[in-house]
This record gives sequence, C-alpha cells and structure tokens, in this order.
Amino acid sequence: MRFLERTPLVAAYVCPRGIFAIVGKRSGAGVEIERVIEVAVAIESEFAAADQLLTLLRTALIEKANIAISLRGFGVTHHILQLPPARDDILGPIIEREVRRLEPELGECVISWTPLPSLEQGATELVAQRYVLAAAAPSGTVSTLEHRLRAAGHGVTHITALPVAMQRLVEEFDEGGSAIALVAPLPDGAFMGFSLGGALRLIVEPPLPRDSEHESAALAEELELGAMFVRQQFRGAQLDRIALVGTKESLSDIETVLTEKLHLPAKQLGVRGLSPAAFAALGAVLDEQSARPLSLGGDSRRRAAARAVSALHTASLAAVFVLALLGAWTVTETIRTTRATRATQAARQRIQQDSFGLAPIRATADQRRLVRDAMTAARVVAKDRIVLQEALAGIAVAVRAPVQLDSLHLVRNEGRWKAVLGGNVGGLTSAHAIQSLHDVYRELPQRLSVDSLRLDELSYADGTTRFASTIVRFQFSFGVPAKARD
Repeated sequence: MRFLERTPLVAAYVCPRGIFAIVGKRSGAGVEIERVIEVAVAIESEFAAADQLLTLLRTALIEKANIAISLRGFGVTHHILQLPPARDDILGPIIEREVRRLEPELGECVISWTPLPSLEQGATELVAQRYVLAAAAPSGTVSTLEHRLRAAGHGVTHITALPVAMQRLVEEFDEGGSAIALVAPLPDGAFMGFSLGGALRLIVEPPLPRDSEHESAALAEELELGAMFVRQQFRGAQLDRIALVGTKESLSDIETVLTEKLHLPAKQLGVRGLSPAAFAALGAVLDEQSARPLSLGGDSRRRAAARAVSALHTASLAAVFVLALLGAWTVTETIRTTRATRATQAARQRIQQDSFGLAPIRATADQRRLVRDAMTAARVVAKDRIVLQEALAGIAVAVRAPVQLDSLHLVRNEGRWKAVLGGNVGGLTSAHAIQSLHDVYRELPQRLSVDSLRLDELSYADGTTRFASTIVRFQFSFGVPAKARD
C-alpha cells in the first residue's frame, strides 16, 4: 500500500558551518533522493544546530519527517582502535575505557563502535588484531537534538559521526579490496580517509586553508603527507587511486591537481551531482541500514539497547535452568566426594607412615630448588632493567627539538616492553612539522631494538608560539624485546 508511506526521509549533515540535507524516500534496499537543501551558516552550539535544522524543515514545508543525522563538531570525537581478538560483549567495556582514556575531557557522553574488517597479519604479529571505529558525543548534544526535533513532531531514527558515514560510502560505492585515499572537501574542513581492505585505517582532518584559490594545492599537500604515513605504518602499502566524494564549484581542477601531485588516478566516488556535504548526509542513512550501525542516538540506539536487554533476559533464564541442573549434580557429587575423602585420608596416613624416612631428603631438594629459582629471577630482573635503561636512552637521543614529548608509558608484557609515546611537534608549515616527526620515526629503530612501530594518532592544531605556525600532535607505539634468558 504505497499511499501509507508518506513520511519523508531526511538525512542531514550537521556541522559548525551549516546544515546540509537530502530529502527522499526508501526504495527497496536503497534510497531515492528527491532534492537537496543546503544552508551555510555559522552554528555555535547544539541548540543553534537543532533550531537551524527545524528552520530548514519548516522552510521546505516538511512535516513529521524521519531524520538521520551525521554529526561533526559539537564535541564529537572518533578513534580507530586495534584490540586483541575477543567477543563483542567483552570488547564493549574495553572500548569505552580506551575512548575515555584518550578523551579525558568528555565527561558524560554516549559511546558507540562498529567493527572493521581485519587486515592480513604479518609474520611478526603474535595474534590477529581486531579493528574497530569508535565514536563518542556529549550526552547533552545528542539529547538536545533529539528532544527539540521530537517536540516539533519529527522522528529521529539515527545519529552517527562523520567518519562512520564515510566508511559506509566506501562500503557502498567502492569495489573493495583496493587501497584508496578518500577525499571529501566539506564546508567545515576537508576529510581524508585512507582505506585498506575495504575499511578506513587512517583519518586526517586538516584545517580549512586560508586562501580558497589554492585549496586544491593544499589538499594535495596534505594527501601526500598522509600517503607517506600509510606506507610507514602499514609496511609499505601503496595507494591504488584517489576517490573524490562529491563535486564542489571552487575545486573544479581538483582531479587534475591530485593526479599530477601524487601520480595516481582520481575519480568521483559514486554518482556525480551531489556535494560532499550531501554525501556525508547520505552516509548517515547507509549506516542506519547497515548490519552493525554506529548509533550515538535516535531510534536505532534504543533498538540496540532493547536487543541487549532481550539477550540478557534469555541468558538469565538459561542460567536459572543450568543452576537447577548444577544443584542436582552437586548433591550427587557431594555424596561421592564424602566417600572418596574418607578413602583418601586413609591412603594418606599409610603414605605418611611409609615416607617418614624421606623427609630430610625432600627438605634438601626443596631448599636447592628455591635457591635456583631465586637466582634465575634475579638474572631476569637485571636483564630487564638493562633493556629498560637502553630503551630510555635511545628514546632520549632520538627525540629532539622541535619534537616534544607529553607522555611516555612503558608496560612489561609477554617477554617485551610495550612503549607508547605521545607529544607534539611544531613547524612553520605542516610539511616542516611532519618532516621533523618523520625523522624521529626513522631514527628510533636505529637507536634501539624495536618491533611493531606504529603511528597511532595524528592531528593538527594552530600554532601557539612565535616559532611555530602549525602544531602536529602524535602518538607512537612500539615494542622493545627483552633479552633472551639463559
């Protein structure tokens, strides 16, 4: 009955530079876009964002719409995490703890995550890693958007973060399996994602260029630096092509500029005619329809919570049944255990009587074993101390100005030291700062024995000193093997 499906579908990209929406309807497993509505305006808070979205809907004469939102800014954060293999119910608390550790200023927030396909493990990897894309948003931001939209008679079906929307665009429009650089020149700053094996592995979000006439050249420079880090972090991985998300009038030459700069073919991702912001809005609908959506709010989050409660109820009933069976088994085994205990006590008394003469020999053997174990432990501790001192000395030599360390975390684990370095590097340009960071990345393996050296984080910020106009924040992780035991 087609006449019953009159509720319009609205997908909106909400950012500090405006509201960018597409209006359409669901068509089978896809979405049929009827029109695009974009309002570029400065938005200072989530309250203003909700008001601007409602104004857009009223102006377009849209009532009682089902709305899916892709968010950027307003306190929304995201991270790509590598975790040990485990079930989803075990990973959930671990992911929440890691996000709060990486973003200590979050406070009361909503955290969600979605799994990413695993990469092929190299020979040096001990266990296969799980990759997840996690996002968090302040609870006040999500509740404000939901309450104001619902109070106006609209439904909020899904709220997600921008990187998740971009991941769904890759899954929907890319052939998969190839290494691509995803470039989305959005109104509030470009989004660059590097996809390997059908999933984003590195995300770079450079600031808006000061001169819009040279925006293509600035994007090409940032993309070249990101490609360099992809090669370093993923064992020489080479990009196959560049995928441009949407079309923008001020970037009519972007395909030519990126192709000449990186010597890679560049083409549009998906259909032509939509702006990058409209694609970001479309990604919210694709995420809602996916098998494992990353939901920060809306009906989709409530459905996920209801499924978890239902699963818990089923597990509780099964636990009660198992407990009843366990009780019956316990009574039976208690009787058997009582009989066996009596027999064991009698046998122990006979053995003690027979082995009374062996007591001095056993005491001497135990004493020798204790001395041998103590000496072995002392040698292991001494070697670990030497390895730790060598690692600290190597790090101190490799890290030089303008690179500054904010944190150094060392953990002893499974025959090696796990090190995590965090800090920042300043420079007159982004290229200068990245080059200084690259020098440290290249010199660390020369100064000390390391394995699995990875770049976990990379972000940009405006310079705060007179000697640096750009500051790049970073985090390295690597292992320092312990010396072999004698």
